[in-house]
Amino acid sequence: MKYILWDWNGTLLDDTEAALATLNFMIVERGGTPMTMEYYRDRFAFPVKPFYDTIGIIAKDAAEWDAIAREYHEVYARQPKRLNRGAVAALETVRRAGVKQSIISALRQDLLEKDVSDYGVKDYFECVYGTDNLDGASKLDRALELLQRIVETARPGEAELSRVVLIGDALHDKDVADALGVRCVLCAQGSHASWRLEAVAPTGETLEEAVRKALEF
Repeated sequence: MKYILWDWNGTLLDDTEAALATLNFMIVERGGTPMTMEYYRDRFAFPVKPFYDTIGIIAKDAAEWDAIAREYHEVYARQPKRLNRGAVAALETVRRAGVKQSIISALRQDLLEKDVSDYGVKDYFECVYGTDNLDGASKLDRALELLQRIVETARPGEAELSRVVLIGDALHDKDVADALGVRCVLCAQGSHASWRLEAVAPTGETLEEAVRKALEF
């Protein structure tokens, strides 16, 4: 069983500038100073709440956090976004190699399905797994569900986790891969600076390079 598990935001979807613009809008609304892209990529992390606290977007309770999450997605929805450079070529490379593909994302399921459909890449994936909330928290539970589904549908003798690779753009993707017991390759085109990614996993500067490293496994 050869399988690629893709992250969505920041990996296949080029939305880092959109995320930064959204957070800066929210910071300024609260009287703060906007952050630079370098600051963002050097510090952003999942789950997102501790990072929000450091930049002055602080929730006193669960209700206020829910309001912040809704505010973020309302502002984010107005920002321009596009597929990452080489995303379609990367998906085609994996398909031609005879490797199956699915998405595992922290984005809410309905928003994820809409994105994947709107950007015209739905047919590349066996499964598209998101979460049931806007919290920007861990996607581990959903990743475990997806991996179980993949293993259950594999042909006898093909359920080898050593041949499953998760490709993402964040340290959390490495944490998820480790928890699943699968390999991980990270791509430095997204939310995290390359120096952070290279410290924990094989890293490609582009999606093309990340896919090449993943297929080498």
